[in-house]
Amino acid sequence: MTSDPSAIRSGDLFEWATVAAGVRVELLAEVEIEATTLHLRDVAVFPVGVDRAVVGARALVAAARAELFPGLRAAGFTRLRVTGERLTGPRRGRIVDLTIDLERQPR
Repeated sequence: MTSDPSAIRSGDLFEWATVAAGVRVELLAEVEIEATTLHLRDVAVFPVGVDRAVVGARALVAAARAELFPGLRAAGFTRLRVTGERLTGPRRGRIVDLTIDLERQPR
């Protein structure tokens, strides 16, 4: 994670990396905070060290649940909103707008 989750501020760049399906995947986004909602805007998700990788959404969400969500909850966030436009792959141009209730996620 970019830093201590409690130090995240609107206007910051958010960085997070994990290994999913055996591939290092990095996430970069602009931060907006509204009350207890962390909004990651214009999110970019990309594999590192390989030209192409098949990392499904299920594997990426599982890693986020285990590694990212607990720190965000501890920092006082109750919702995570992720938005962006898909730039690669078969559904290029698709707009992603996902809101996750962090309080309902397994602990």
